[in-house]
Amino acid sequence: MPTITLAMRKQPNHGNDVKAKIQTFLYKLGESDATPGLHIEPINGSVDPNARTGRVNDFWRAVLFRVDPPGGETNYVYAGTWPHDEAIAKAKSLTLAVNPVNGILELREAIAAQQVSAAALPTEGTAAPVAASSTPVLTERGYFLTDLTDEFGFPANIAATAFELLDEDALLDFADHLQTPWQQEVLLSMAAREALHLIKERLGLDKPVEVDPGDDEATRILKALEHPASRMQFTYAANSDELKRIIEDGDFGAWRVFLHPEQREYVEKDYSGAFRLSGGAGTGKTVVLLHRARRLALAHPHARIILTTFTRALAENLRRDLERLDADVPIAEKLGDPGVLVRGVDQLAADVRLRAGDDFGASALAAIGSTREKTASPAEPDWSSAIVQAGASLPIALQSPSFFNDEYAQVVLPNEIIDTDSYFTVRRPGRGVALDRGKRAAVWAVVEQMRKDQRIANQLGYGEIAAIGAQWAMRTGTVFADHVLVDEGQDLEPAKWKLLRALVAEGSNDLFIADDSHQRIYGRSTVLKHYGIKVQGRSRRLTLNYRTTLENLRFALGVLAGEQFEDAEGLEVSTAGYRSARSGPKPSKHSAKSDAEQLDLIADDIARWLEEGVRAETIAVLAASNTSAKKVQQGLSQRGVSVAVITQPRVTGGQPVTMTMHAAKGMEFSRVVLFDVSDGSFPPPWAYKGVPEEDRADKDRQFRSLLYVAASRARDELVVTWKGAPSALLLG
Repeated sequence: MPTITLAMRKQPNHGNDVKAKIQTFLYKLGESDATPGLHIEPINGSVDPNARTGRVNDFWRAVLFRVDPPGGETNYVYAGTWPHDEAIAKAKSLTLAVNPVNGILELREAIAAQQVSAAALPTEGTAAPVAASSTPVLTERGYFLTDLTDEFGFPANIAATAFELLDEDALLDFADHLQTPWQQEVLLSMAAREALHLIKERLGLDKPVEVDPGDDEATRILKALEHPASRMQFTYAANSDELKRIIEDGDFGAWRVFLHPEQREYVEKDYSGAFRLSGGAGTGKTVVLLHRARRLALAHPHARIILTTFTRALAENLRRDLERLDADVPIAEKLGDPGVLVRGVDQLAADVRLRAGDDFGASALAAIGSTREKTASPAEPDWSSAIVQAGASLPIALQSPSFFNDEYAQVVLPNEIIDTDSYFTVRRPGRGVALDRGKRAAVWAVVEQMRKDQRIANQLGYGEIAAIGAQWAMRTGTVFADHVLVDEGQDLEPAKWKLLRALVAEGSNDLFIADDSHQRIYGRSTVLKHYGIKVQGRSRRLTLNYRTTLENLRFALGVLAGEQFEDAEGLEVSTAGYRSARSGPKPSKHSAKSDAEQLDLIADDIARWLEEGVRAETIAVLAASNTSAKKVQQGLSQRGVSVAVITQPRVTGGQPVTMTMHAAKGMEFSRVVLFDVSDGSFPPPWAYKGVPEEDRADKDRQFRSLLYVAASRARDELVVTWKGAPSALLLG
């Protein structure tokens, strides 16, 4: 039986009926290439003698390459499906060969370089862009033509065209037209001024190519398929279900199949302790976590693996995507069972409380100063009531639930403060509001009142459940996992980090954390070493964005300009080096006079997208609040556009959606509209009510992060609307 390898290559958009026929064709080919009706035929005059075409139906033909290793199974490399005559032309011009410089397997097209060169130059009737310099951009950045040809193995004509381009935008556009992923990556990295040795290391090109003189061409091709950079473009379809997923999902599903060599390294490498992977939105952190969870589960069938994230809804998405990645990955249903347990972190805390049983109360005494029933209901602290009852001596600026939420989560809970003396002496790093002894006494009176109210109501906050669970697990030495993988780590508060640390013993591959400090839209920065998680020297950053276009990425990063962000090691985070593998239209900015006019503009955009064939469920309108999202739904309905309001990051099929920017976290859409990013509306004034002056800058930073998160949900097109004047956050 032949094996099938699929190549990622730009080809016509196929409807579902054609996709089904392609699946049937490839399935039959995998059974036998002699199956009647497939018509696997060599092409007269082809550049590559291994080129073949096969009959999908009377109109469509598949382009293939037959690879016959001595004594091994035949392997067909599927390059794509085109109309009959175009497929014949493709089969004549395409070659499948190993690059002699770098050892990467490549599909090259004889006319591709000329087509790409033309794409990078002005077309007839358009004016050439005015370049800021007559020096080619790659030359100006210190690179040489031989870097591309001799160091990386670029074809001479593609390298020459790259060195004719005079500005960064032209270079990025040129890279976007290339068909070979590793070539795109090299040019994008050069556009970001990256050193050659770092580019090589990331692509797995930092080791010399080893050639066995005894290998024939087919053997060399199959060996080259294993190169990390080859696997950016080629993948083996293990079974018919996987084949179906690859073809049906297309670009939206590519994350499950094609891993960047750098991502693959983080999936496959073993670490001696905790490891932290950071990176901007769309750089593939979650992809790495999913593939890594799968790798650990398959390599260690009896291992207890926890895959967790900020909320239950995000965890449900992780589980769905893990099962789509590999339906055979063992899924655990209970804490401590073998397999992959996928839970929100609050669910994990509840699981630990259940396992602690009656001993939970004793641990509560140590963590929060009083015993609690294991049946206590989860409910966030009512700080407003506690302030009214016990806050008479507080300065006006501190009579704020916002202040107490942060103080409790950042200082009191993680340090297990249970009395006044402990609170008088505890350090409060990172807290904006300074407290002398008198103010601390007044604050503690409110904390004690809140805890008293909770005892009477038999309630506990989610952070408290986590803190008590961590205290119990550490006190009893109970370990529930061999490996813990954490997504959206930037939003977790200290008590939940303590819980995660307690769930797994320190050791090989114990904690693997994915985060992005620029996406912190809840809470404050947390330094992990304070909670027993040591990642110094074991932190890396992803910088290549796979989701959104360069134009949308520039807009999103522009929102962050001028702010300083700290990471989980207490270090300042930079956006330098972030780049995108895709290009597209610049974000559209719609200035309106009223909400009604904003909705008119949005209705027109959605109607246009639907007319262009954009799938309805890949369109989203994001708003600052649930009230605004409902306003969008009602307003668009009045204009003949039906949209669904969703409150959790779940995809609903069949129609566009509207939701809050917060709820969109972890999702992606083809087209995104940011509604009412207006002065006076965003950030919403109510969000600053009761926030001490010392904390307002941090609140500003959170809303910049929220706008960054929202803008980076867009893959292809981004639209921003406002009424009157735009929000100051759009002005830098």
